[in-house]
Amino acid sequence: MKRTRNWSKKRKIFVAIAVVVLAALLALVLYSNFRPEPDPAYQVATVQRGAIQSTFETQGTVESGATETFTAVSGVQVLTVNVAVGDRVEAGQKLATFDVSPLQDELSAYKTAYTKAKASYDEAAAAVETAQAQLKTVDEQIPALEKEVAALEKQVEAAENAGASLPENAGLDTEAIEALLAEIRAQGGITPEQLEQFEQLLGTADGVDAVREALENSAAAKSVELAQKRAQLTALQTQRAVYDAQTDDTVAELYRSVMEAKKSDYDAFANLVDSLKAGWVAAADGIVTEVNLKAGEAFVPAEAQSGSTDLSSLLSMVSGNADLSEALSGLLSATGSANTTRGAGIVVEEYGALYVSFTVGKYDLPKLAVGQSATVTSVEGSYDATVSYVSATANATSGLDISSIATTLTGGSGSSAANSAPVRVQIAEPDEGIVIGFDVDVSIDTERLEDVLVLPVAAVTTEDGANYVFVYDPETKAVSRRSVTLGLASNDAYELLDGLSAGEQVVLNPKAALMEGDTIDARAAE
Repeated sequence: MKRTRNWSKKRKIFVAIAVVVLAALLALVLYSNFRPEPDPAYQVATVQRGAIQSTFETQGTVESGATETFTAVSGVQVLTVNVAVGDRVEAGQKLATFDVSPLQDELSAYKTAYTKAKASYDEAAAAVETAQAQLKTVDEQIPALEKEVAALEKQVEAAENAGASLPENAGLDTEAIEALLAEIRAQGGITPEQLEQFEQLLGTADGVDAVREALENSAAAKSVELAQKRAQLTALQTQRAVYDAQTDDTVAELYRSVMEAKKSDYDAFANLVDSLKAGWVAAADGIVTEVNLKAGEAFVPAEAQSGSTDLSSLLSMVSGNADLSEALSGLLSATGSANTTRGAGIVVEEYGALYVSFTVGKYDLPKLAVGQSATVTSVEGSYDATVSYVSATANATSGLDISSIATTLTGGSGSSAANSAPVRVQIAEPDEGIVIGFDVDVSIDTERLEDVLVLPVAAVTTEDGANYVFVYDPETKAVSRRSVTLGLASNDAYELLDGLSAGEQVVLNPKAALMEGDTIDARAAE
């Protein structure tokens, strides 16, 4: 009989453990291969009523509301310079001092040029005034003399006609004599004394011949007088033409322009000398942005500007008139003055008011208006601001204004800065965190809507220009894809015009793999 060996207790325990481990491994393998996939986890948000605040965001450059430029003249001796670029200055602070003695010759030259120009203008203006008075006198004399000439012409013609109409000297009866006298009276051009003389002559034997001779003598005398009056009239008309030409104030006006330019040059230079002599003093608190002076040296402008008005345009205006060109050239030559160059010595950007300037494109400009609230953000913090200026016209620039590109979700489109309009916001309470010349971020509150359906931006997807959301059903845990119509946009939400109702839940940040009818593990958005 075969004998069976019994397992030890220790061995039995080991075998049992091995069986359990194998069974567990088998179960794990089976579960891993056949278990269902868990639903993907998504955050969901509830559509509800609220407010939408639309904003326009961009970047701009901080600028001073006022810039004080201190101008120096070439050659002035710099005594002291008390500031450097970047220094903060206070109103009343002395910035620099000068020795203006090297400028006295130039100042005298400017004054002499003005004095000569004024004398030339006064002379030209006086000549015009005199010619106007003389023209008035001549205009009063000419009409009276024209009447005298016309009367003499009639008298000469009448006397000549009367003499020619006399009959041959023959025996005349009383009726014939009276008829002849009546005819002579009708011809005119003879005096009552002559008529009386003719009556006496006609009674004589040779009366008709005597009257004819008397008429001829009268006509000859009046012809001489007529010639004299005509000569006088011609002389007056010639004088009038001369006086009329002299009353043309073109030359005087040109001289006046030169005089005013020379006076402006002289006054400007004198004011510069006075300011340099007194020393430069800051008019307001600000920061020094430019210093072009060195103590102990004569000033030389970094970017020289002319100190005299350019009058070449006056010469071009009269280039077609040789006389005027010659007169004006002579005046400009006689009134030539020093042309000392000048330039900026110190520039201070005042802190009275600080602005942020930027440009916007044609799609964004209608959204902006003076008075809108804004926020300016620098590396040091945020500051309240207000839109203070919106241009009514565009400037021609170049490049692309990135800040004006609207998202396709709201139906906007990019706008080129080739036609952009300048806008400026004023910072309410700037401090040292706002640095002139630095770029800062600007956010402007444009349009606000109250009590509208609000849809989170993160819920919206776009396909072929249409906007969609995934709506979550808490009962089935499934999602459905739905088209929505959007309105005003803020940074994180849209105005919902159509497609959803208040209380419905939407999936946030849906992945491309999420499809219609999928179930999800929904979690309320924080």
